[in-house]
Amino acid sequence: MRGTTVAGRSFEVGFRFCLASLFLAGVAAADEIVFEQPHDLSGTLYQSSWWAPDDSDYDQWVWDNFTLSADTAITQITWRGGYIYGGYYTGTVDKFTVAIYRSIGAGTEPDIVYGPLVEYRSRNNAGETLVGTFGGTKMYDYHFTLPSPFQAAAGTKYWVQIEAWQYGLPEWGLAKGTGGNGSHFRWLRGGHMYQHVPGDAAFALLAAAGSTYTIAASASPPEGGTVQGAGEYPPGSQASLAARPNSGFGFVNWTENGVQVSRNSTYTFTVTGDRTLVANFTPAYTITTSAAPSYAGTTTGDGIYNGGDSVTVEAATNAGFAFVNWTWLGLPVSDAAVYTFTASRDLPLVANYAALPATAVFDFDNAPVHRSLPIDLTVDGVTAHLSATDGGYSIQYADTMGFTPEGFAGLCIYPNTVFRADLLAGFSQMLTRFTILYSPQELGCDDSATMRVTAYKDGVFVKTRTTTARKPGTWPTEWLEISVADGFNSVVVHYDAPPPTCQDYGVIFLADNMIVDRGCGLPGDIDGDCRVDLADLAALVGCLQGPGVACAPQCAPLDLDLDGDLDLQDFAQFQTAFTGN
Repeated sequence: MRGTTVAGRSFEVGFRFCLASLFLAGVAAADEIVFEQPHDLSGTLYQSSWWAPDDSDYDQWVWDNFTLSADTAITQITWRGGYIYGGYYTGTVDKFTVAIYRSIGAGTEPDIVYGPLVEYRSRNNAGETLVGTFGGTKMYDYHFTLPSPFQAAAGTKYWVQIEAWQYGLPEWGLAKGTGGNGSHFRWLRGGHMYQHVPGDAAFALLAAAGSTYTIAASASPPEGGTVQGAGEYPPGSQASLAARPNSGFGFVNWTENGVQVSRNSTYTFTVTGDRTLVANFTPAYTITTSAAPSYAGTTTGDGIYNGGDSVTVEAATNAGFAFVNWTWLGLPVSDAAVYTFTASRDLPLVANYAALPATAVFDFDNAPVHRSLPIDLTVDGVTAHLSATDGGYSIQYADTMGFTPEGFAGLCIYPNTVFRADLLAGFSQMLTRFTILYSPQELGCDDSATMRVTAYKDGVFVKTRTTTARKPGTWPTEWLEISVADGFNSVVVHYDAPPPTCQDYGVIFLADNMIVDRGCGLPGDIDGDCRVDLADLAALVGCLQGPGVACAPQCAPLDLDLDGDLDLQDFAQFQTAFTGN
């Protein structure tokens, strides 16, 4: 009986050694296994891959957990996997995402909201090596060396995610393992759900054998933030310490023995000995900027600034509008478009704009809600006849889908169908510029649809122009604009082409904030009626007589010599425009 047991044990050890040799192919001899869930030798695969670069409803990916008995610097991760359909649809994996997550408070699943503690991209398919056919499925081994060892704390449950990038139908999966708790966690994009699923994933964690150095790190003050990455590191490895400020604080620098060694919140260095580092934090303030109205311009300078830092915010002006001032809680703080100050408190700043006299803004909030086009709307003396092709559009609330696209508000033009349709607009007078905010139906895309606007003058083609969203994603927004100096009085807004690589999109769009400029470019034409007459003269006189009106938006078109002031020189130029002499 004893001999049988020894013989069986010898066979088992030899067999497992053989499997481990395959499973850990390509691993450095100096590394040792600290955790493993070896392949169960079946052909079962758990899909963990996505359709790069824009996602698809076929995407799934897997997390599985591990806990170590001692503080350990993980240096490598290995795993086994294969192709559910034999690579028929996509071919081999292009690269992998390898990430480690902490657990939620209950420890039952990865903390998806917090995000990964570390996340890496392999440069290739992680050394994909065929190791045999199991249960009719070809299996491959993979290994990935972490750029910097991950410091796993003893007794803490972590979750490893291994996700393949495939440029086509995703079909790569992790092999079924043994030795875990018999379940893993996954996300199904098509079902929009997270699930606990029976079965372990086949992977192993490795740490460097031999001597290590201690890298210690702390926060100052302790309530200022947290530090990550302290622990034991092999000589010559890359240590990566990350400082994360708590709310109300900002990161200052890393110091060692009171001497600054880095101003980067993530400090990476080669380990050559023991080190004790301090992440220093200071009170910080949040500066936010916005434009009012949102379609009149754009603002920059938002961010979290350490107390005493210099802050510069800038207001850019869209065509047809003029910058008025910056306000804080309704109180004017600066009339300069570029405003610089010292951070000393949280500041929500608003850049205020006013429309120039020749500009008319159709925000559709005066339109009949739920009414299908055609409709007529009049704003500032300009009447727009809005119509559509192929079932067309209607007036609906901008949040009808449960969210509001960026820049939209109130009522908007909304598609009545999932099929492509043109939006048509005819105007009661000649225009020189047309702009409209649009949002195409795109879900997590890396590129966006091409939109086209074509201008006509009395039914005759004048000009056409296309654009794509500069920030693609989910229901992105962008301005579609066309300008014609000689004028036009109708436009067609057309969905020209879908995004080149995205899989989740529809050939429909929403539209809001239609802005038109009826100016003819005539010097002194303050009321935008394409004439320089007594009405413009009266406006000029009013601007000249009013106190502090030199920068007023309604007077800007009469600053004919563009010197920033209204004076007799402007009057002289107006007289020339008025008389033609």
